[in-house]
Amino acid sequence: MAPSIFVNFRRADTGTTGPHLDTALQREFGKEEVFRDQRSIAKGAHFPDEIIGKLRKCDILLALMGDRWASVTDPTGRRCLDNEDDWVRREIALALELGLTVLPVLVDRAEMPDKDALPGDIQVLTTHQAVHFRPHHEDIDFPPLFKAIRDAVPALGPGRPNDTGKGNGSGPRDVTINRGSVTFDRGTANTFNFDSKGDQDDGART
Repeated sequence: MAPSIFVNFRRADTGTTGPHLDTALQREFGKEEVFRDQRSIAKGAHFPDEIIGKLRKCDILLALMGDRWASVTDPTGRRCLDNEDDWVRREIALALELGLTVLPVLVDRAEMPDKDALPGDIQVLTTHQAVHFRPHHEDIDFPPLFKAIRDAVPALGPGRPNDTGKGNGSGPRDVTINRGSVTFDRGTANTFNFDSKGDQDDGART
């Protein structure tokens, strides 16, 4: 089964938010509906073919953007986005070319960069309506994010009764913190581990 949701992120910009969001999306929509490179690509597989092949079959790309998204540099000091072979840039450019829904997800206090600050093949990204996501306010920010995804991909089906924003995200929740995990008690409980180590990067995405 081809995934519907493609998670695009740069670890040097948003840290472990990409893997954490991937976990939440799997719980909400199902593991088979979500693609994140390090989790989804088998060891030994050809990375470019896997990325391009899966992206062509997806319906929506989530572009996670932190406050350093447009300025992160590589070890030589060159801005990553200025490299035509940069995978964050390539994935977004291909998604736009394919006509997929590209949803900017502004992490924490990030703002959309100026159009002129981006390479020509992804400048149109600045005209896409964005959603905000704060890693430590999931109880507030997950419902509108999930709704935006379902609005773009109706085939994913309706949300669970308490995940539509009418009950689950509109009022207070009980929060329990246990050794880096946050458990939200209302309806279906979800636990997300905020271990700062996260996944170990394989070097393909910086």
